[in-house]
Amino acid sequence: MPNRDYYDVLEVDRQASPEELKKAYKRLAMKYHPDQNPDDAGATEKFKELTQAYQVLADPRKRTHYDQFGQEAPNIGFGATTVDISSMTDFFESIFGSVFGGMPRRRSHRGKPGRDLQQDVTITLEQAVRGASVKFTVPRPVRCDECDGTGAQAGTRPQRCHQCDGVGVIRLQQGIFAVKSTCPMCGGMGEIIRARCTDCAGKGLVEVEESFDVEIPAGVDDGAVKVIQGAGEEGRGGAPDGDLHVLIRVKKHKSFVRKGQDLHSVIQLTFPQVALGAQVDVPTVEGTVSMTIKPGTQNGQTYRLKGKGVPSLRSSAVGDQLVHVEVDIPKKLSPRQKELIEQLDTEFGARVEAKPHSLIDRLKNLFD
Repeated sequence: MPNRDYYDVLEVDRQASPEELKKAYKRLAMKYHPDQNPDDAGATEKFKELTQAYQVLADPRKRTHYDQFGQEAPNIGFGATTVDISSMTDFFESIFGSVFGGMPRRRSHRGKPGRDLQQDVTITLEQAVRGASVKFTVPRPVRCDECDGTGAQAGTRPQRCHQCDGVGVIRLQQGIFAVKSTCPMCGGMGEIIRARCTDCAGKGLVEVEESFDVEIPAGVDDGAVKVIQGAGEEGRGGAPDGDLHVLIRVKKHKSFVRKGQDLHSVIQLTFPQVALGAQVDVPTVEGTVSMTIKPGTQNGQTYRLKGKGVPSLRSSAVGDQLVHVEVDIPKKLSPRQKELIEQLDTEFGARVEAKPHSLIDRLKNLFD
């Protein structure tokens, strides 16, 4: 099978920015990560393909060569090689990381590493701006007490897997690649269970509800991920535990729209307020503030409230709130209101001087 175009693999166009490449890799690699798909060899191949594509396109020099020559580009290093899935997993973790920080960890080949878990946590915009402490519970697979995680019935012991000789991985030749993959016979455990534990059905794990209290930093955005290391599925056979990926979801707000570090809102004003000027109360995430409307303010005009936006995660900078003015035109008028507006219309009309050129004349002048 011919190698697929790396841009197609990552589902991006050829003009994708480094940030777009990274975002695409995170999304797809999380989906096809071997730990998330322990029994799916196709997912492992997909993960390998994704990681190879990103390693090339994320490097400016390699990307330039690839754009010019494709996968036959000199100095990129295509050709026969041994692909170690675990090293790709380490690369994934170093890239995926977390907006909250966190160091990647290496995993042992022996035993079965715990899978990473994901938990969505929904917060309000106010919590995202100010920061918050969020509590939640997660169904977490932990080591079975009855069999101590072996999966074997009491009084029995697992036997060494003859296919991988207890290593947990096997080496397969696939075209130009020599691939190290999880042993399909023992699932990476290096051992075979003949008599299964009745409490965990031979899985070595049982599910328990575990509570977490997570600190959300001020300025976090929708889609941010916090990684709690070792809080995922417990590993078996001496392998490390998985991580818990806490995906932050920020609810849509009825009054504010976030764009980067700035917040946008709309305020409706009457014609007298925009014509004459006024002092009005404006809602912000920190409470109501007073804002001066200048005489002659136009519909759609924007006022800026400095420092009333979202704080930066990485500096002391704070965004602004942009208040967009919308003139409220009444749909129904009382007889008195109608009379006053008609008088105002007459007054405006009386002051309008005849223009020397019509609209058509002015349009023509643009092209002369």
